[in-house]
Amino acid sequence: MDPHGAHESPSRTDPVVAVMSAVVGGPLGEHAAGHRWWNASRVLLGATGVVLAAGMVSKAACVPSAWGKDRQPFTELCWTDLAGTSVDAGSPPHVTSWLARLAGLLPGSGTVATTAALAVLLAALALVATALLVRVDVRRPWAAAGWAMSPVLLVHWLSWELIAAVGVAVLLWGWTTGRAWLAGVGAGIAGAFVLPVAAAFVGVIAVGGRPRDRVDALLAAAAAHVLITLPGRARLDAPDIGSIWLLLQQGGVGGARTTRWAVQLVVLALAAAAVVWLVRRSGGTGARTVASAGLVMVAAALVVAPSAPPEHALVVLPLAAIALRRWRDLLVWQGLHLLGWVITGWYVGESLVPTITDDARAYWLAILLRVIGLAWLVWAVLRDAGSGDHDVVEVGRGEADPDVNLLPDAGHARA
Repeated sequence: MDPHGAHESPSRTDPVVAVMSAVVGGPLGEHAAGHRWWNASRVLLGATGVVLAAGMVSKAACVPSAWGKDRQPFTELCWTDLAGTSVDAGSPPHVTSWLARLAGLLPGSGTVATTAALAVLLAALALVATALLVRVDVRRPWAAAGWAMSPVLLVHWLSWELIAAVGVAVLLWGWTTGRAWLAGVGAGIAGAFVLPVAAAFVGVIAVGGRPRDRVDALLAAAAAHVLITLPGRARLDAPDIGSIWLLLQQGGVGGARTTRWAVQLVVLALAAAAVVWLVRRSGGTGARTVASAGLVMVAAALVVAPSAPPEHALVVLPLAAIALRRWRDLLVWQGLHLLGWVITGWYVGESLVPTITDDARAYWLAILLRVIGLAWLVWAVLRDAGSGDHDVVEVGRGEADPDVNLLPDAGHARA
C-alpha cells in the first residue's frame, strides 16, 4: 500500500510478485512517492499491448496458408474463429458476419487481411477492458494486471469470445461504480456470445445495489441481448468440445437433455448457495466480493455447459483478476487451462493418434484439467472468504526494512 493507504502495492501484498520484484530492486519501499505519469492505468495498457502483439505472433504459423490447411491450425495451436477455424461446431451471433464484411471493405483481401482488420478492432476492445478493470477497485488498480498480463489473454484474444470478456469488464465496472444500466448492457452483449455469462451476471448483481438497480440492470441486459441476437442467434448444438457431457457420451454414459438440465440446475443452485455464504462471510459489498460472486457462478456454469471451447476462459479472466488477491491462484488455474488447451488442439488435429480405435482419453484429460482449474478458482475465493482474507497482508523476503529503526520501532510490521 502507498504511504497514505490509498492503493495496495502488489509487491508488498503478493508473495509471487514480491519475489519477482527482486529483479527491479525489491518490494515498494515505505517512502516511495510513485511517478506522476507511469500510473497503473498507463503501465497496464502498455502491458496489454505487448501481450496482444505476442498473441498475434503466436498465430503466425497459420498465416502462410491463410488458415487453409485442414489440421494445421489445431496441431500448431494457431486456430482462430476469426479466420473460420474453431475447435467446436457452434457459431457466434450473426452480427459477427457483419463485422467480417465491414473488415473486408478495408485495404487488402482474403482471409489474412480480414482477420488482421478484425484483430485491430478486438485489440482496441481489449485495451478498453484494461482501462475499465483498473477502475473497478480503486484500492487495487494493479489487480487488473491479472487480465492485462495473462497467458490466457495472449493465446485466446483472437476470438469472438473476447467481446464477451469485454462485456464482463463493463459489467464489473458498471455495477461497482453505480451504473446499473451499463452493467446490464455489458452482460447482455457478453451473454449473446458466451451464454454462461448470464450466471456471472446473476452473481454480480446479487451483491450490493438497490432493488431498483437490479431491475435496471436486468432490463438493460435483456434489451442488449435481444439487440445482438435479433439478426441471428448463436447456435446451441449437442454436447461439443470442452463439455463433460461429451466426455460422458464418449464413455457410454450419455444422458438425456432433461437429465443435463436437471444436473445444471443442481450445480447452479449449489453455486448460488456458495455465493450467499461468501457474501455473508466477507461482510461487505466491495468490488472483490462482487467479482468473487460472479466468478463462482460462471465457473459452475462452465463446468456443466454443453459446449465450452478453450476460448471461454476469457470470460472468467476479468472476474478472476479482481476476485483473487494472489497471483499464485491465477497462475495455477491458467497453467491447468493452457495444458488442457494444448491437448485439445492436438486431439482435434489428430496429432495424438490413439493406439486403440476411437480412444478419446486425451480429450478426457483435457476436460479433467479444465474442470480442476475452475474448481481451484472457486476454492480459492471461498478459502479467502473463510479465512477473512480481506485486509492487506504485507509480505517481504525476511529482511528488515531499511527505513525502520530497529530499536524504537521494534514492533513495526516491517522491522
